[in-house]
Amino acid sequence: MTSGGRPSSPGPRAFLLSCASLLVAALVCAGPLVDGHHRAPAPAQPTERVALTASTQPAGLADAIARIDAMGRSSRAEYGVAVFDRTTGQLTLGEEGAVAFFSASVVKLFTVVDILHRTETGAAKLTPAQHTQIQRALSLSDDKAMDALWHQFGGPRTVSEMITLAGLRDTRPPDRPGEWGETRLSPQDVLAVYQYAMTSLNPQNRDTVLQSLSTAGPAGADGFNQSFGLLRNPRLGGVAAKQGWMIDRSHMYLHSTGMVGPNHRYLVAVLSKQPASVGWAAGRQRLDTAIGTLTGSPGLLGAGGIPGSAM
Repeated sequence: MTSGGRPSSPGPRAFLLSCASLLVAALVCAGPLVDGHHRAPAPAQPTERVALTASTQPAGLADAIARIDAMGRSSRAEYGVAVFDRTTGQLTLGEEGAVAFFSASVVKLFTVVDILHRTETGAAKLTPAQHTQIQRALSLSDDKAMDALWHQFGGPRTVSEMITLAGLRDTRPPDRPGEWGETRLSPQDVLAVYQYAMTSLNPQNRDTVLQSLSTAGPAGADGFNQSFGLLRNPRLGGVAAKQGWMIDRSHMYLHSTGMVGPNHRYLVAVLSKQPASVGWAAGRQRLDTAIGTLTGSPGLLGAGGIPGSAM
């Protein structure tokens, strides 16, 4: 894929958001490392917004995120990190937690959540084939399935609807409508979509998302090894994840996002932009290191009780 560009990152500013709200709501976006297309739904209607707020700093978590930020500065890479504790309401962002990256396949989650929201409003009715495409887009990161959903349900319009419904701050549709992997989204916006799926979709649709993400295989439909980051072996307890990977000119986008812990307590997003010369194997190892830094911190696994044993 050729570059659609992305905003330059701000200077170091590791934040901890106390009483800062990240608005969550309904709907979906567009896709990852290949592309897709459309069907026009009813206009998006804002749903009740759920604020992700922060209160007290979890011990060690901000320091762990700062170490990931430092990894980027020392390796000509960029890492966007966000963690949300669904029990305490604590949102913690790294230096690029509010910076937009190319989405690669992470946007598949946005698209699926949007489509499922439409079924709840009567704007869409899914065929058995579309149900299968939704499951494959999430569990196997199947580009062909995403292409079909993107074409049938509005393409970039699904991204715009998600921005409106979820109050997303940093997400933008792709400049080239067919290139869903060039959607721009930030780590904090990714967490807003996960939180919406968990709190605002009806139980059946929520379970569709959870089941698909929880059964993500070791390889994507294209054979790419997606056992890295949150899906590394052995897997963390309660993990449900959507990965992303894409080469754009001289850059490699490699992302790991999802939910971990008892009752999916923690929402985690680590987005990365690395030199393509690093190679996939080394890039995956860097994501393993980043996720290990988070889950090994007292603020997350150490004090939060995410079992480290294989599922």
